Amino acid sequence: MTSSPSPKTTASIALTDPDGNPTTLGEFAANPLVVILVRYFGCLPCQEFVRDLDDDLDRFPAGTSVIAVGGSADHQARWLRDTKGVEMPLLLDPDQKVRAVAGVGDLSARQMSSLGGASNYVKSLVRGFRPQVPTADAMKAPGIVIFDSDFNVAWVHHGEMLGDYPAVEALVDAVRSATEPD
Repeated sequence: MTSSPSPKTTASIALTDPDGNPTTLGEFAANPLVVILVRYFGCLPCQEFVRDLDDDLDRFPAGTSVIAVGGSADHQARWLRDTKGVEMPLLLDPDQKVRAVAGVGDLSARQMSSLGGASNYVKSLVRGFRPQVPTADAMKAPGIVIFDSDFNVAWVHHGEMLGDYPAVEALVDAVRSATEPD
């Protein structure tokens, strides 16, 4: 049985921005902190979800911060920021420590080749996103983790295929549920 890391350990996870500047997950502390786990920043459905979510950040409750974290492709994160205009922090976690804390691993070969995932990929193509070079992280599952202000995991979404992210309204509802007092 694996134990989850302490909140202090989680907050100290080392990340870098797309320009190579070091930071930690703790630098983005919020109540809550929503972390979008992209497969890699060149994944078309991941790019589209991050860009669309970036346009809807005002729908989240006050105090919420949203960041996107991928394991690789700093140049693709810069493209998303500079060409597609994404303003939320785009961060790299080459050791996949945030993903490990959330328990979001890889997609199976069957999940990678699902018709729903292929449909999500084609929809992103039609909407103007273009394929970029896949990285070693191409098998990672999409996911989302919500951390409370103490870096405890409050909620996790485990994607089951390419582009499997919840609708923005469902994510906003998850944030509200995760942060409501018991």
